[in-house]
Amino acid sequence: MKVQFTLQTKILGLIFFLILLVIGVLTGTFAFNETKEDVEQAEELALQTAQTLSFMPAVQETFRGQNNNQQKLQLVINKVIEQVDASRVLIEDREKNIIAGEEPPSQYQDTYKALVFGSTYVTRVGKGESEVLRGIAPIILDYENYNKVEGAVIVEFHMTEISGRISSKVKEMVTTSGIVLFIGIIGSVILARNIRRDTLGLEPYEIALLFRERNAILQSVKEGIIAIDQYGKVTMMNKSAQQILDISSRDEVQRINEMITSDHILKLMESNKDVVNEEVQYKDRTLIVNTQPVLEEGKRVGTVATFRDKTEMKKMVDAFSEVKQYSEDLRAQAHEFTNKLYVILGLIQLGKKEEVIQLIQEETKSQEQHTELIFNHIQDEKIQAILLGKLAKASEKKIHFHIEEESSVSPLSEKFQLAPLIIILGNILDNAFDAAADSEEKKVSFFVTDFGNDVLFEITDSGKGIPNGLEETIFQKGVSLKGEKRGYGLANVKEEVELLGGFIELISRKDEGTVFSVFLPK
Repeated sequence: MKVQFTLQTKILGLIFFLILLVIGVLTGTFAFNETKEDVEQAEELALQTAQTLSFMPAVQETFRGQNNNQQKLQLVINKVIEQVDASRVLIEDREKNIIAGEEPPSQYQDTYKALVFGSTYVTRVGKGESEVLRGIAPIILDYENYNKVEGAVIVEFHMTEISGRISSKVKEMVTTSGIVLFIGIIGSVILARNIRRDTLGLEPYEIALLFRERNAILQSVKEGIIAIDQYGKVTMMNKSAQQILDISSRDEVQRINEMITSDHILKLMESNKDVVNEEVQYKDRTLIVNTQPVLEEGKRVGTVATFRDKTEMKKMVDAFSEVKQYSEDLRAQAHEFTNKLYVILGLIQLGKKEEVIQLIQEETKSQEQHTELIFNHIQDEKIQAILLGKLAKASEKKIHFHIEEESSVSPLSEKFQLAPLIIILGNILDNAFDAAADSEEKKVSFFVTDFGNDVLFEITDSGKGIPNGLEETIFQKGVSLKGEKRGYGLANVKEEVELLGGFIELISRKDEGTVFSVFLPK
């Protein structure tokens, strides 16, 4: 199982590691440079001190035999040791006899080059705690006609003392680094808590999971979604938006006006107000646009827009209407035949065989008349299916639905789909049934013909007619004689008729009924 670390742990670990790394590198570099510098300074100081002592009058006079006061010479050496913080100072003659200072162990007898060649140099001898750094300078006396090396001055520094001074400086640096490390840890904790507040308490892996889930959800939605920032750059777009708006490709920083050519849509997306269900014609499609501005302190910092293809929605509505129509017609047929079967069953139980036979013959004759008229004269299967369903519905409502014997139509072309015909004929016939139901005669007649260049549907009812003044507005959305929240059926009829290139004529007389004539070009 993969271990998930919290954001605070990650930040704390990262800062702790970085500070330790920086401290380690800086401390190592400092220790190396300080060691090198201190040793070089010690070498230079040892050499300069040895040279200075070799030219001092007290030393020169001692080797010339003018001053044999060893105590005075030792005082001079002690003063020099105190001033330069040396470990030891030795003065020896050509025979390597110690003139002043403490006699060193035998391994320190390395003044050969100074006594023989008059060289000034630095040496390091010994190992570990016994390692010393020595500056050696020859004592040269001027005898007017010539110079002669009479002895050597040796100034020593113990390496342990130099290392001790370096260690002291390194400890000071480590102490300072520890304080910096502590401050860094406190700062990282504060930073992690601040970030958690900004991320609503979510850990990075939780944010990543939400991001992946959001992308999956947005891509699965069939509605087109686009988000832009205040500068018009697209920050998010799902595949449905690309398909609906016909966008071939997109770039994360591409501007919305480079993707969409409609000024109307661009104006809606730049608005500071919500836009709800705005119908926009874009290319060859009718889109329903909704926009929601993203506001921060009253200022728009972005916009989220959704797009729905009205054509797709219409197909869904048509399919739903088709299924609903079939279901309603089948229910009406089932209900009507069930009632008749109950009547036949009752008559049989009563022994009324002759009445049963008469009822069956009448029903058979009626069905044969309708069947012969529908299947012989009306040869289009889509219209046949609609009329058979409406016959059952009319019978259930006790309405006389009459199909004119002069009706005649050949199979229609592919232009006439089932869904538009259901909307057109279904809505007009249902309205006619409702109107006829309130009249005494309760009659609806249907006529169809494809003679000429048009297909003509004529539906007549025996209702009370349409009140004066509503003939022109009856096809508008929301206008209805059946109450509130109605008035969409005839509006849909008009829309479908216009899509098929046809038109509707309406004749209505008070208390005499209404005639709807629908002309659809072949």
